[in-house]
Amino acid sequence: MEGLSHRIVNFIGGLIPLYTHDQVDGVWGARSLVDGTLILPMFEEEGEEDGFVTVHWQGDPMRTTVVQGTFIASYAVAKYVELHSIAETNKDTKDEMSHMIHHFEIKTGESLVFNVEDDPELFSLLGKAVGKVGREVVIEVIKKQIGL
Repeated sequence: MEGLSHRIVNFIGGLIPLYTHDQVDGVWGARSLVDGTLILPMFEEEGEEDGFVTVHWQGDPMRTTVVQGTFIASYAVAKYVELHSIAETNKDTKDEMSHMIHHFEIKTGESLVFNVEDDPELFSLLGKAVGKVGREVVIEVIKKQIGL
């Protein structure tokens, strides 16, 4: 039976065109099509699922991080929504994010680390921050805060 970390990695692998499913040494993972980063599930005993995954940065087995799967999934979903809403309005972005958060919860039984429903001003605030300091600066701040 596949555990929580497998479900999370499988979800991320389906975020095409940013990620794809990739089998490495008999284990199915999610491979970033942007930089080659590989996300692999960790072995979990039945009833002891914690959802941790191993991240091989740029696919390098010497540069790994074990992280809560919901953290890396949250980042992956944010990038997926950003990609799919480049030319859309703020409301469209919010709706797409809500849809993907719900979809992740259905597929994995877990919640992402942000919740659009609880903070409707989140996208407005992010939009203002991007307008003032730029998209890349905002992304780097978020990545730093969640340990990426």
